[in-house]
Amino acid sequence: MNSSFRPSDAPRPIAVIGNANLDLVTGSVDDWPDWGTEVFLEKSDFRIGGSAANTALVLQRLGQTVGLVSATGSDAAGAMITRQFSGPLDRIATRPGPTSISVGVLQTGGERSFFSTNGHLDGLDAAFFSSALEDWPLEGAIALVSGGFALPGLLDEHTAFLERLRARGATIAIDPGWPGEGWSDAAIAKAREWTRLADHILLNDKEVLGLSGEKTVHAACRTLSPDMRPDATLVVKRGAEGAACYHARNYLVEHAAPLAVIDTVGAGDAFNAGYLSAVAEGASDRSALRRGIDVAGAVISEFPRSSAPLSLQRSQPSCAISSF
Repeated sequence: MNSSFRPSDAPRPIAVIGNANLDLVTGSVDDWPDWGTEVFLEKSDFRIGGSAANTALVLQRLGQTVGLVSATGSDAAGAMITRQFSGPLDRIATRPGPTSISVGVLQTGGERSFFSTNGHLDGLDAAFFSSALEDWPLEGAIALVSGGFALPGLLDEHTAFLERLRARGATIAIDPGWPGEGWSDAAIAKAREWTRLADHILLNDKEVLGLSGEKTVHAACRTLSPDMRPDATLVVKRGAEGAACYHARNYLVEHAAPLAVIDTVGAGDAFNAGYLSAVAEGASDRSALRRGIDVAGAVISEFPRSSAPLSLQRSQPSCAISSF
């Protein structure tokens, strides 16, 4: 039987390729404490993290056909990740050494700061991901490469890796994240290469401004559009303001409803899951943005986070459309 066969009306499978680690999220604090002091916090959550794993977990909760392609270290933290991602399309390797850990400290009101170790992520390169995907049914699937800037081993071969995914028939989505050195000329050049190969470019508002050098999201989309594929979609996640996208010379904005936000960690990753699940079903740009916003809102309203099926309450759409 052809492993790429699926019913014509079934949503396309999604391969989420990138980083998996563990997060310790704790809070909340009003102000950063002085060095040498101790602060007792009211809550904490020890959970799977990393932009790729976050997105794959939410796609699981949405009932989407999904596989996480990543690795862990050879420790208890790695075993926790491997147990969660043991489905037929998951490809999780175990590598010697410690699993990457991130400690997130929440500020009152929902913002946060991270302290992270690279751990096992340093060794994940294009050869590793290509080998892990060797038997994955990529023809007609969506392949999200998430956290590219958090994978130092992939940076130099990232462009060639995207080209190989396209050659195998995948629709390509990217969410490269924030470059560790900031938006240097080298980081901008790399990200511009990646956007030229992607069908769905998923950035937050700060990232799109850093990449474009512009001061507004609308202007950033205009600046980046000449480097995009003709039918590509540039999606900009705008936090509490909702999301926007540029596609086929149209600029579309969807607004978010007010929320009692507890923990914004992984909000953009949850948005990616909602958005791509709608794309996999053939939804319109507006519907995909709306689902991304609704999924992100549902996830960041939880503490601690859950792995149970996600129940959505669809918010009322509020949108604006303009053309370039």
